[in-house]
Amino acid sequence: MPSIFAIQLLPSLSHILVVSVVSVCLPCLYLILRAICYLLFSPLSKIPGPWYAAVSDFWLTTHVLRLEKCKTIQKLFEVYGPVVRVGPNKVVFCDFSAMHTVYSVLKFDKSPYYKSLLTYALSTVVLFYLNDQLNLD
Repeated sequence: MPSIFAIQLLPSLSHILVVSVVSVCLPCLYLILRAICYLLFSPLSKIPGPWYAAVSDFWLTTHVLRLEKCKTIQKLFEVYGPVVRVGPNKVVFCDFSAMHTVYSVLKFDKSPYYKSLLTYALSTVVLFYLNDQLNLD
């Protein structure tokens, strides 16, 4: 009787093994293909920076948690120049002409965070202007 029971379990164990191997391999394959796409085919792939920055934001998060983000980015500027890729979709720069190109032309998409800062800056300027006008009268 035990041999029949063992024979009946073998197909189910092999099925479980195949399913578990596939369930581990598919996410790994996805991550590898995604990394290759970010490294080679992204529009930002021509911007210099460490290769791991093109793959994930995790490395930068570790520097943020250790309160070393500014030092790390400054070191990247020293190594790669005034424009550096620090994430799959993140670029930092310390060049005035690059800043002028990115933030003054409407062809680059800006995040909602930037737009909220712009709105705040304009409202502050208007508020100070109104306060100055009221103080002059």
